[in-house]
Amino acid sequence: MRTASRRFVGTAALVLVAASAVVAAPAEAGKRTVTTTVYDSFGSASEYSARWVNSFGPGEMAVEDTRVHDGSTFSVSALPFRTGADFSVFDHIKYLAVSTQQFPVPEKGSVTFSVTIDARTVGTEPGGRVIHGVYGPPGCADDPDCAATSEPWQGLALEGQQAGATLHMIDFRTGQLFDWFVSGSTAFALIERLPATVTGSPDGGTRDTMYTQIVKEVPITPGPHRVSMTFFRDAGSSYVDYVLDGRRVARVGKVGVPLDVQRVAYTGIYPSIGPGEALGDQVDSLAIGHGLFSLLDAFPFQHPDAPELSVSVPMSERLFGQGAAARFDDMVVTVDDRG
Repeated sequence: MRTASRRFVGTAALVLVAASAVVAAPAEAGKRTVTTTVYDSFGSASEYSARWVNSFGPGEMAVEDTRVHDGSTFSVSALPFRTGADFSVFDHIKYLAVSTQQFPVPEKGSVTFSVTIDARTVGTEPGGRVIHGVYGPPGCADDPDCAATSEPWQGLALEGQQAGATLHMIDFRTGQLFDWFVSGSTAFALIERLPATVTGSPDGGTRDTMYTQIVKEVPITPGPHRVSMTFFRDAGSSYVDYVLDGRRVARVGKVGVPLDVQRVAYTGIYPSIGPGEALGDQVDSLAIGHGLFSLLDAFPFQHPDAPELSVSVPMSERLFGQGAAARFDDMVVTVDDRG
């Protein structure tokens, strides 16, 4: 555990001076336009409520609303986590705010989301924590009769899976997501396609196309840190870049196809159960998300089409004193249209 004491300075504030600033710079007249927008400088609660919505409920804020606006940053904390759910992905979301605006993806070009995050965690095990459960339906692990007749399960959760602050790039239509998890001493890049049962879209993932995989974990020093993700596409081909403090940590190509299916090296969390689907020509708009998360479950997170893989985790293993706090600054969107 650690406590961040460094003064929080938003990196983007050095070059971007207003929350509503928009700069369009044609790199080649009539063919390429780069537009940079400060979506939120987190200056006030009223601006925040206009730009963000808690689509998946209040999460930890239903227990204690810890959101703070200090005039230049936004802070939220849950120290420790006190809410949990043994159902689908709903244990993961401790706090999630989704942008009220979606950003069109150029037919040829990219969209980049970036933000400064200062994260602090308590109760986590940096080297990883073994989580225990049983194979069975939701609630089985906390039902003595069900648990006694079920096969045991265990899995290793990285520090960021135990508790972390997040940046999300989301296409709610296809369910394709790109995520940064920033924790006390590590950060990791994640790529996933959520199923239709979570997104509510008929174009979301199915048993064959959904996946969640942690691409790469890296050590970090006490924050703040600038994280960003860029989704690029051109003529059906696509990739996503994950950048930490100006350095590219990972690039994933063939967005929509799991890494193990592509035979690309990754952390091994979590193996896919289907071939996926190339989505380069289907991801047409992207929303931003930020928040506090845990990720302790076994994939595919009790999906109804994969009952034989369903794992139930007891509440004692979901809430073990861990928690996270984060301060966010300068949420910036860059659209590079190379049409």
